[in-house]
Amino acid sequence: MSQSRVRHSDIELGKPLPWDVYDEKGTLLLRIGYVINSESQVDKLVAIGVFADSTALRATRLLQYEAEEQEDTPASAAQGWTDLRKQMEQLYAGLDASIADRALANQVAEIAQRVDALCTARPDLALAIISLRQEGRYSTRHMLDTATVVRLAARAMKLPQAREQSLVCAALTMNLGTTDFQDEIKKFTGTLSKAQVDQLHEHPSEAAKKLKAAGVTDAAWLRAVQDHHEHLDGSGYPRELAGSDLHADAQIIRLADIYTARITFREYSSAVALTIALRDILQEGGKTVEAPLAGQFIRAVGIFPPGLQLRLANGEKGVVVRAGSSPNHPIVISLVAADGAPLTPGVYRDTQIAEYAVKETIDPTTFNAYIDIDAIWGV
Repeated sequence: MSQSRVRHSDIELGKPLPWDVYDEKGTLLLRIGYVINSESQVDKLVAIGVFADSTALRATRLLQYEAEEQEDTPASAAQGWTDLRKQMEQLYAGLDASIADRALANQVAEIAQRVDALCTARPDLALAIISLRQEGRYSTRHMLDTATVVRLAARAMKLPQAREQSLVCAALTMNLGTTDFQDEIKKFTGTLSKAQVDQLHEHPSEAAKKLKAAGVTDAAWLRAVQDHHEHLDGSGYPRELAGSDLHADAQIIRLADIYTARITFREYSSAVALTIALRDILQEGGKTVEAPLAGQFIRAVGIFPPGLQLRLANGEKGVVVRAGSSPNHPIVISLVAADGAPLTPGVYRDTQIAEYAVKETIDPTTFNAYIDIDAIWGV
């Protein structure tokens, strides 16, 4: 009997197994019809490597594929985000007309709803794609990335739905009217001129002004855009707000803005590892944002966010797929063996097991394996 490795997506919680499950030596572990109800049990099975009849597995995957086709899912795991990036670029390309027609609020709300749908469907992919796929126009992609992190953080913080919606819309428009300037300074390698610094400091107010001109009346949305560069200690801009004058909403957008900007390559500054970006967020606590809020944000994103590249105790190199049984023990897919040979297909590892424990993070520029988003976070 030909056997194939069982993937995490092959096992449906609460439903009978459609095939027998074996270990790599062919020993029967679970009989057909057995019901798995625990996500952690699936993690352990996939981590140790279990197998099933190849024909039966293909039949199961075909049924899953057909079911998802009927649900009109994107052709690939990343396609929904690729399409949304294009929609953002189109929105900002026709910005003047949208403002004049007072259509902007509805257009932004539509994108916010798509962000919510994609985050709900695959929250791990939503985070991973920010660091792993940085194609397209920076200024619009950065606002979309920030909105994605804001949506995930707001949901983890259990914010009211209306407030969450306002925050996501604010992130999608935080640099409204200055996208060309944002693209310009991303590529700038020298010292900004006084005129450039002045424009940078005024852009939150300009964005809020344009939103009002476009007919936006949501006070929370406008406030978050106006104040997303203010600091708790009064050192921010443009109004130099401090302490209780600075609303938590603006601070959440600031944290997401910092996080996504730090992990993005710029001509004047290389992208940093996700863990360094999170460390920077922690250092913001008590200075530019409230310390408890910074802690909540890190818990929402995760100590080991999806997309982070790691080296394991056994020497393998891989990528964080999602959270594991605890914040310190993510589920990783190993893509490179200890001897440097590629692992094809990748092998899932539970880092709670000592042999596969996290040893260190890896500089993304030195990670010498292709990360197939569709294979890892797809169906």
